[in-house]
Amino acid sequence: MEVYEQRVISGNIEGVWRIATDVNSWPEWDPHEEAGEIFGPFKEGTHAYSKPRGGPGANWTLTEVTENQSWSLINPMRIGTLKVENRYTSLPDSQVLCEKTMQVSGWVLVSLFKLHFEAETRKDMQATWVALEERLTNQKAKSVGLVSEVDVN
Repeated sequence: MEVYEQRVISGNIEGVWRIATDVNSWPEWDPHEEAGEIFGPFKEGTHAYSKPRGGPGANWTLTEVTENQSWSLINPMRIGTLKVENRYTSLPDSQVLCEKTMQVSGWVLVSLFKLHFEAETRKDMQATWVALEERLTNQKAKSVGLVSEVDVN
């Protein structure tokens, strides 16, 4: 089973990459994430943990990282496997195309995902990109002195 979503957001690729790959800060800005921790540098082979709001925690491993372009992970479970690819493409006019593809395998996990998680996961992907764009805008405004620390947090 495959789930794909995309969204174009305002920003530069470096800023989007910096925020999207800072796993430890995900709970600060991403409405989907309750917890996030990475156990080493953001590179292939590094292990991490995240917990979506309302869902179970997940231990995963980075399987591919191409700076400012894409990163992938694998989350093997007893009931199946979740593979996720995140891709970022710089577009004209300070826009970035954000894409996410999730591959769900294992009949138990696929069944659970279809019944309980697919629709909400799609909404959460979109909400994450909206929040990422907002975080990037707030950081940019803060860096030029347009907002205070209190406004950003």
